Amino acid sequence: MTFLALPGLGTGTAAATGGGVGGERSAQCAPGVPAGPDGDAFYEPPSPLPRGRHGDLIRAHRIEAPDGARACKILYLSTLHDGTRVAVSGLVAWPDGPAPRGGRNVVAWAHGTVGGPRQCAPSAVPNPARDLVDYFTYDSPFQIDVGVPALTQFLAAGDVVVATDYQGLGTPGVHQYVVGATETHNVLDSVTAAQQLRPVRAGKKVAVLGWSQGGGAGLFVGQDAPAYSPGLDLVGVAALAPAADLGPQFAGLVPPGPRNDSSESHNAALRINVYRGFLAAYPELRATDVLQPAGIQALEGDGVACIEHFADVIQNNVGDAHQLDTLFKPLHEVPDSWHQRFHENTPGYVTTVAPVLVMQGTADTVINPHSTEQYIRRACGFSQPVEYTTYEGATHNTIPFEAQQEYLSWIADRFAGSQAPSNC
Repeated sequence: MTFLALPGLGTGTAAATGGGVGGERSAQCAPGVPAGPDGDAFYEPPSPLPRGRHGDLIRAHRIEAPDGARACKILYLSTLHDGTRVAVSGLVAWPDGPAPRGGRNVVAWAHGTVGGPRQCAPSAVPNPARDLVDYFTYDSPFQIDVGVPALTQFLAAGDVVVATDYQGLGTPGVHQYVVGATETHNVLDSVTAAQQLRPVRAGKKVAVLGWSQGGGAGLFVGQDAPAYSPGLDLVGVAALAPAADLGPQFAGLVPPGPRNDSSESHNAALRINVYRGFLAAYPELRATDVLQPAGIQALEGDGVACIEHFADVIQNNVGDAHQLDTLFKPLHEVPDSWHQRFHENTPGYVTTVAPVLVMQGTADTVINPHSTEQYIRRACGFSQPVEYTTYEGATHNTIPFEAQQEYLSWIADRFAGSQAPSNC
């Protein structure tokens, strides 16, 4: 698959490393850790992959950071759901100054949907270590959501923030979108990779903050962390409008939620993104079981355009003509093999090992609030504390900003060891 360069990627990287002065050494993040090349080449892993354990660093390249902090892009070893070894990219940011005894607390950010192609990796834009920039704002120069919500606040609190791109975004391979185990591995291994950068002083305490796709990933981290990364101490998972109800949605068991003029085409783009990710993860599945000929054609486009561009193309090609139904096979015709995989990738059927906070906007046209409520009912059947907060009138894009004070305080309390609230 062709790696399409993001506009300005090369100049952004040069600016982050002092325009190339000093070469490799000036771009290094830690002694003994290769900086790797600038630009797109950073995301091309060695072939074959180096030997090592999942979470081992391959390279780390210094980038521009907020005031009072440092930041690096990272390339590290991880695994897919079936154990296949892959390289994954991301970034890590940490405060300047001495770290506490035992190391700094770690916030692992799991980003929301950006699409399927390699060029949609959040770390690949110029200066990605920044507070979240919403794509749907006039001041965003990016084709995706970029940055980490409340990054500067976490850094001011003394936390390390690490943000995976997930497999297949940035690095080679088809992105296994909403495949829970793959995303869990990628998130947890980003923390292990950050621990290997000596100046970061990342400790064992970890909280996950995720949004949309990443919210669902965080909930799977909460279920699977001890088995995959037993050396980490997961203290909590905060999920913003999580993609947490895949099985019931694809079985047609979720009541309709809020809609707007663009939501049907946007949700069609997301649905195709799900199919593409599952086709990459599970070789027994067939595209023709879920997609009509027009949908097969659209599937190719999902490997070219980031999600909002892809949704616009769907709107132009079939949405405006009210022909979205020409993309998909009816849900009742989808084989059980697909529904079994949807069920496997739906969190909440087993307990988490840490408290959970879920925040949902009532006007969300992307993640149906009814689907979030179904996850909450499942999660509340176990003993871990679950706090569920709804924000009246909040949309999918405003929830990271409107809920900011809640998740900042909640994560700080989990690091402090306070008893987690629950409103089950």
